[in-house]
Amino acid sequence: MKKFIIALSLLAMVFGLNMPAKATEEPTGVTFIYINGSNNLTYKNREKFKIAFLEDVKKLHPQIKQRFEENDMIKENFLNNGRYVINPEPVTFYWGDRSLEVIKKLDQDLASASKYSPKIAHQARSLFAHCLHDAVWVQQHQNMTKVIDDLHIVVNNEVAKGNKVVLLGYSAGSFVTYQYYLNKANSIPSELIKGQYGAEIDEIIENNPAQPTCFDALVEADLVKFNPRTGKYDPNPDMDVFKKNYANLDKFTSQVCFPGGTVKGVVGFASPVRLFYSDFTKDDTSINNISRLMAKSIIENDVFYLTVNYSNDPFGFSNSENFTLEQIQKDTGIILGRRAYRGFIYNKSNNYVPRTFVTAHLAYWDTPKRFAKAIVKAFNEGYPNFYGIETK
Repeated sequence: MKKFIIALSLLAMVFGLNMPAKATEEPTGVTFIYINGSNNLTYKNREKFKIAFLEDVKKLHPQIKQRFEENDMIKENFLNNGRYVINPEPVTFYWGDRSLEVIKKLDQDLASASKYSPKIAHQARSLFAHCLHDAVWVQQHQNMTKVIDDLHIVVNNEVAKGNKVVLLGYSAGSFVTYQYYLNKANSIPSELIKGQYGAEIDEIIENNPAQPTCFDALVEADLVKFNPRTGKYDPNPDMDVFKKNYANLDKFTSQVCFPGGTVKGVVGFASPVRLFYSDFTKDDTSINNISRLMAKSIIENDVFYLTVNYSNDPFGFSNSENFTLEQIQKDTGIILGRRAYRGFIYNKSNNYVPRTFVTAHLAYWDTPKRFAKAIVKAFNEGYPNFYGIETK
């Protein structure tokens, strides 16, 4: 009997050595959050647009999920060879109903104008008014602040479930993704605040370093104030307020910022960001200084940041060029560590779709397979371009 038990034990050891090791860690889910853009419908028809948006997302997400999971470069550099899995159910963030009362007043004004305006001219006026209104409305600071705060609640709900997120912003929704990352990423080290107030405050910061924070936390803590004359945010001149609130900066950070690694990717599509945020290119604006830190955060946290447009979409704006890591470091002066990074930024706006320029802006939803392939192609071009990797 003893020999039999020993023999069984030896067999178990032999076969056990050849069995694959059981995974010690479950893969982390990644939730894709889709954000709507402007719509061209009147107040009474706006609910139709919301329903259509939800249905369009249901058609698009499975296509993106499938093609991401099939692509070798994405599997290695985004999904990290099985460490992350894309959640099958998408999440939608719809902000189009926040301007309903303003749209109601706009429709009243348009109805009044229709009494004396030629029919064709009035139809064109109505179309442009409804299309552009949401884009202008959401860009206004007081409105954007509320929208990205609400998006932050949605992101935090996913984090509470143990998930990471990818943000996909359509049209004016790409303004939301851009501003969310710009204002809420923990990309600002406390030492950058030094030199703005004087020796006394510098000593306080030196002796009491805060955790990396975001721009919204600095605003919430009343450490900076907007200067309408210069278009910049300046240090709060009240030293007593600074001393009191700086001590609580970490608390503000935990409330309004997202830590590195929360957002794994951003996709802006049908995106006119370059048109509406042209200040990005000016060296003397606060937004440009913050955007440099945003670029650093994207790279260091292995985030893919893509802009994907159809070439015949009149509202899809491309960059003049796609930068490499070397160029960004040279132009912005950001300093990175020595580890291998996977984060990158890329704009691909040469994707063809068989539509006229009139309908191309809506074609992303009508052609889910084609558009999903365009995103994958942008990733496969963007990552090697950014890091100077030769591909076959």
